[in-house]
Amino acid sequence: MGSNITFNPIIPIWLMAIICVALLAIKRKGVMPYVRQVLIVILLFAINLRPMYISDEIKVIRQKLNCYCIIVLDDTLSMMAEDYDGEDGKNTRMDAAKADIEYITKNLVGAKFCIIDFNNDANLICPFTDDSKYIKDSVDAIYPLVDYHATGTNINCCKNLLGQMINDAKLLNDGHVVVFFLTDGENTDDHRLDNFSDIADGIEGGAIMGYGTEKGGQMHYFDELHNETVLVEDKRDYPYKPAVSKIDIKNLKSLSLDLGLEYIHMDESEDLDENLAKIMQLLDAETEETTEYGYADVYFWFVIPLAVLVAYEFISVKRRT
Repeated sequence: MGSNITFNPIIPIWLMAIICVALLAIKRKGVMPYVRQVLIVILLFAINLRPMYISDEIKVIRQKLNCYCIIVLDDTLSMMAEDYDGEDGKNTRMDAAKADIEYITKNLVGAKFCIIDFNNDANLICPFTDDSKYIKDSVDAIYPLVDYHATGTNINCCKNLLGQMINDAKLLNDGHVVVFFLTDGENTDDHRLDNFSDIADGIEGGAIMGYGTEKGGQMHYFDELHNETVLVEDKRDYPYKPAVSKIDIKNLKSLSLDLGLEYIHMDESEDLDENLAKIMQLLDAETEETTEYGYADVYFWFVIPLAVLVAYEFISVKRRT
């Protein structure tokens, strides 16, 4: 078990060390009283270290929601536009979208989520699961294709996969189906947006979440092949100029109409609060005890002898008075 032990101090070790030294400096009279004092300080230090060991039998109480939540994320270069927090903003749409996905999962804890992203093609990044760590790791790993691989944005490419996941959730017939669609709405490869209404049957909640501004923003991405940050350029005319991506509100509202979902222009995650509250009104929550892999606390092993020593000292003081 030794190699599997880890520590998660409650307060910084250096601060606790100072406190312990100060406690030991107040030396008690007599050998045994001072020995007990030293033991109490050692136990306090050990408890503060909060030692834990790896176990696959950690008992947890988990909330379960009768909800299948499908999240569709635009993973194209336009989502790297730096106009999330206003026209002069520097935060990218993608960073904001990932933060919003985390906000959704935290507010719908216990639901089963699946993650779809789309760039040149649509991809099922994460099948239905309620494993929050797996969901977060899957989303964190998403990054747009570099411009020499990207073929332009075509929102239509995710329609079939989205329809399939909606249908799969409906067939399970044990939960409500909600969809969150995160995109700037921009189609850059001259494709008109398809009508999505034929896959909307069964959707009971969610939102079309729009990112960006009408003025637009420039885009940078990290090119791992050349180990450099690159400005995306518009190469339709020479000399090349920085490419600018603009939100397409028309497409976003068309998606909203087709899928029967509220359109929300995203400025902060809290913009979703009212929408999420409506979804929670649909759902039933229950709890279950289960076991999972994780870290088990062992600091309580030191609490019992500490309590015995403190109780003995208290009784000793009372007797002397």
